[in-house]
Amino acid sequence: MSLDVIDGILHHLKIFLFHKQHDKMMRKRVYSLSVECLDNILKHSDISEEKHELLINYPPRFIVEKIAEDFLIHTGNVILNKNRDKIIPRLDKLNALTIEEINELYKKSLANAEISAKGGAGLGLIVMAKTTKQKIRYDFEKINDKFSYFAMQLNLKK
Repeated sequence: MSLDVIDGILHHLKIFLFHKQHDKMMRKRVYSLSVECLDNILKHSDISEEKHELLINYPPRFIVEKIAEDFLIHTGNVILNKNRDKIIPRLDKLNALTIEEINELYKKSLANAEISAKGGAGLGLIVMAKTTKQKIRYDFEKINDKFSYFAMQLNLKK
């Protein structure tokens, strides 16, 4: 996944949403979440080599699916097992919060945000939970002793 690939995906998504989605707020939510998801895949995939052998069976995944009036966004990427152990508690904590608590956490995190070595401020998952107003569905498939495949599904209801 490169910035050029992401730019192309977002360009096509923007055109699709403009022509197929009449609800402007839903268009903005889908696009915003897509940017966040693709940014996470780019920044947080723990395999940087384009031709790494694991990518043959576990490529980065980004799918936007429209079902009736709702959208599902599916993502997936390879991460280190040690990072999986950091992500699970964060996701579980977010999924346990109410919308009001997520909004408060967002404000607090925004005020205290520091840019990490990977270029993020730790807000990605919070933004996803805030935007979807739904629980974040996720799964980890252990690939080997070092890596897992992190799959996530975001549900945007009208």
